[in-house]
Amino acid sequence: MNTYPEAEEAAGRSDEALLEDIASNKSAQSLEQLYRRHRSVLRSVVMRIMHDDAEVDDVLQDVFIQVWNQSNHYSAEKGQVLGWLIILARRRTLDRLRQRCAYQRATDRFEAEHERRADEGVDDCVVEQDVCSNDLRSLMFTLIRHLPAAQQQVVMLTYFEDMSQRQIAAHLGLPLGTVKTRIELGVRKLTSALTPLRDKVA
Repeated sequence: MNTYPEAEEAAGRSDEALLEDIASNKSAQSLEQLYRRHRSVLRSVVMRIMHDDAEVDDVLQDVFIQVWNQSNHYSAEKGQVLGWLIILARRRTLDRLRQRCAYQRATDRFEAEHERRADEGVDDCVVEQDVCSNDLRSLMFTLIRHLPAAQQQVVMLTYFEDMSQRQIAAHLGLPLGTVKTRIELGVRKLTSALTPLRDKVA
């Protein structure tokens, strides 16, 4: 006896029908079927650009979150669904690489400033020395990546792309108030996550 008739039905539908179901009904079964059907091809696309197996699944998650939110943006006149998914995968991979480079630049600037201050005999606090250790990049990037996608996006644009809140609002097509709220929530969560570290070295 088949326990999942919706999944079986989705498996027999075309890509276009699955997208229509996602757009109209927010069907998780259709999204899952679309993922299972094309994940191998999309993983290959991401790997050819990023060459980092550890981040492939994160990129694919970003892709299918976008599919979930913007499935109505697909137009059959522009080509097949798989072609659209490949375009999304390439864009999300390049976005991830740009974020990584921006993060690298930001942490490099932070470390350079710390070294300059140390050379000048300035010793603000033990916490600053700790966060400038070799674990800074992995710690901060991990914390940011654990934020909800919407908050992660605006935090990255604010602190690693040096964009103002108004620029971010225009770039993402969001109300300025929404951008401010997302930044505040994201920074609050990062601060909360770092509190145990500060307590240990205080």
